[in-house]
Amino acid sequence: MIQTHEPEVRPNLSESQIGCAPQNVPKDQPASRPKVDSKQRPRLGCAGLILRGDQVLLGKRNKEPNRGLWVLPGGGIEFCETFAQTLKRELLEEAGINVEVRNIFKTYELINPPNEHRVIVYLIADHRSGDPVPSSDLSEVRFFNSDELRALSKQSLISPFVEKVLREAAFLKTGHGRRRTELFGHQD
Repeated sequence: MIQTHEPEVRPNLSESQIGCAPQNVPKDQPASRPKVDSKQRPRLGCAGLILRGDQVLLGKRNKEPNRGLWVLPGGGIEFCETFAQTLKRELLEEAGINVEVRNIFKTYELINPPNEHRVIVYLIADHRSGDPVPSSDLSEVRFFNSDELRALSKQSLISPFVEKVLREAAFLKTGHGRRRTELFGHQD
């Protein structure tokens, strides 16, 4: 008699690398989830922690959701496009700058039923050339240092989700986070 076992699928990323970690669900019990249109699918995108010395690039969103709040620039991934290619294309389109992508920072899953489900891969990249200019997606775009980010945060001008990313990247202090140099290497 041959015994077969159903493999347990686990992500390659640790729970700390995933913004919304999967939950273990007993085999015979389906996960509870809201009723949605069966044709809806999660959207896959990427955004960047774009560094210039000790500063990070933010853009003021010019469309919903989060119109008027500061966000990390990025966008949707096209078919057969890598995360790095997407980020380079989006930064040129949305901010008029060229970047060099270093690596993946973290992956987050954003679920707001019944209509929003996004998987966002955040990349770390260095500013290479160009002065940031606004676009149809971003009404303002510029680099901010930590003091300026704290001021925006106190005024609730940063998207709450992006604020979480900035805290985990040590651009906004949480009181117990790692230093940016530990996460990103030497800062110019």
